[in-house]
Amino acid sequence: MKKLIPIFLILFTAVSAQSQTAILTKQIAVDFSNTPVELALKQIEKTAGVQFSYSSNFIDVNKIVSLKSSNSSIDAILTEILGEKVEAKVRGKYIILQKRKSVEKKEFFIAGYVKDSETGQQISNASIYEPLTLASALSNKYGYYKIKLPRNQKDIDLRFSKKDYRTEIINVFGRVDEKIDIDLNKAIIAKKLTATTSTIKISPIKVDSVPNNLEEYAEMAHPEKVAVAEIPEEEKKLNIPKIDLSDEFQAIDNTFHNGKNKFMDWFLSTKQGLHRNNIQDTLYKPVQVSLLPFIGTNMSLSPFVTNDYSFNIIAGYTGNVRKLEIGSALNVVRYNMTGVQLSGGMNVVGRRTAGVQLAGGTNINMGTTSGFIGSGGANVAIKQAKGFFVSGGANIALSDFSGLQLAPFNYATRLRGTQIGVTNFAYEATGTPIGLFSYVHKNGYRRLEIGASELNATEVSFKSGVKRFYNIFSAAYNYEQNDKLLFGAGYGIGTSWSYGRRFSQNVDILGMGYLTDRRDNYDFLSLQFRASLGLEAKISKRFAVFVAPTINVLSTNSGDLDFKDYPGFISERNSNTFDTPSKTYSWIGYKFGIRICNKGDWDKVRS
Repeated sequence: MKKLIPIFLILFTAVSAQSQTAILTKQIAVDFSNTPVELALKQIEKTAGVQFSYSSNFIDVNKIVSLKSSNSSIDAILTEILGEKVEAKVRGKYIILQKRKSVEKKEFFIAGYVKDSETGQQISNASIYEPLTLASALSNKYGYYKIKLPRNQKDIDLRFSKKDYRTEIINVFGRVDEKIDIDLNKAIIAKKLTATTSTIKISPIKVDSVPNNLEEYAEMAHPEKVAVAEIPEEEKKLNIPKIDLSDEFQAIDNTFHNGKNKFMDWFLSTKQGLHRNNIQDTLYKPVQVSLLPFIGTNMSLSPFVTNDYSFNIIAGYTGNVRKLEIGSALNVVRYNMTGVQLSGGMNVVGRRTAGVQLAGGTNINMGTTSGFIGSGGANVAIKQAKGFFVSGGANIALSDFSGLQLAPFNYATRLRGTQIGVTNFAYEATGTPIGLFSYVHKNGYRRLEIGASELNATEVSFKSGVKRFYNIFSAAYNYEQNDKLLFGAGYGIGTSWSYGRRFSQNVDILGMGYLTDRRDNYDFLSLQFRASLGLEAKISKRFAVFVAPTINVLSTNSGDLDFKDYPGFISERNSNTFDTPSKTYSWIGYKFGIRICNKGDWDKVRS
């Protein structure tokens, strides 16, 4: 029953409203000729079967009216004799006449046509906007526009902009609906004239001899007798055409900028995209609030507005942010962001980023970047970047990077700072990557090392990184020799410094794990730690020889192995390294072999 009560109330209200409308729209015939309002109302009561209730304080009952109609509604008749200031409401069998509440309009409209001043043709998709309130409109295919403006705005400068036209500014003084047509003039675009010049090279003329007297000089001066020495073949220069890649690099740069612009335009609505082609102004508003990139207080002009503070309930798009921006899912800044930018999902900045930028997912900066940049997924900097970049996934800098990259995966085209991660990559580096694996292409440190030691018949190692810090991946094999370890693999780190082009030294610290038994029984394990000081001598760009004294500590649970016969033996002691009775040996050893080097070492030595 309780659920039925609201339904009855709704039905009652609807029926009541319908009955009120029916009474006021009831059509009757009236005929007044120089009749006072009071008598005219009584005639309507008698004809329509209704009863009026009103106060003579605001209705002039002695006002003389005249009206003749054979078929008009009660509401229309009352408006004709009483005017717009009186409204009628039905209450039961009464029609209550009361003073209409005046509602002042808060807005007014400016409308008109936008045309080409020379041809008179209508201009479609022209931008009409007011820079303070950010009200805007676009002209339709007939050049017609209509824009709503606030009445309480003190100064209104209405701007008309269209690509390839000069922007026109109209001062609006009245605050009433008005028609304004505007003619736009074509913009004059200055063109640069360029010319190329080339230098003509003239080879010097050599004569066979120098005259000894005037007669001989006169004979040689005769055109038929002037002897020009032929240029020897060995002096002829081969003109090899120069390879000019400037056009290719320019094409790559243009492709990047076009791609960046398309990516930034992807977030725009159709209307905002049209405004983007027309508006060159940078507009300002202290604070903006957006629900979506095209729904907010910046309205359709959001990509061109500079805000001090920007708050995006879901996602937002603004021109510039100068202090703070917060968004639950997405923040997009078309140009520059300075200050603090926080997002639960993604931050995107088109040009310059300076300050603190934090995102739960990804930060994408397409211009220069500086400051503290943090994300749960990835930080991507397209152009020069510096500062502290930390990510739960990856840091990617596609140009120069100065500062610290901290993530499981780090990449920089030119590393001028430090990378700390599981894997680090750089095309070129003057800084230092630190991780389990680092690779620098152009001027990194790489060695493929094949050698032998007192412990292993063959050791193969790969070193990668930079001279200051590189990673070592190593393996060893003893070809099933008696009283030798079977197979080992390990990991280490090292550093190197050079003495000129041919000689260098390195310090390596390496840990190796070995399989001891050769009968498919892997119960016996050995663990070695080794520190070495090596001397490398290059015999060519790609090849070098090395020798290194080593300090070794090895623990094993195999009773078949004994290292006390080594010349550099130091000590033997009992241990419990593998939760079983073990022995730990220490000794001074050696290592020697050859190295295959990367060519960058030879071309430019870095200490």
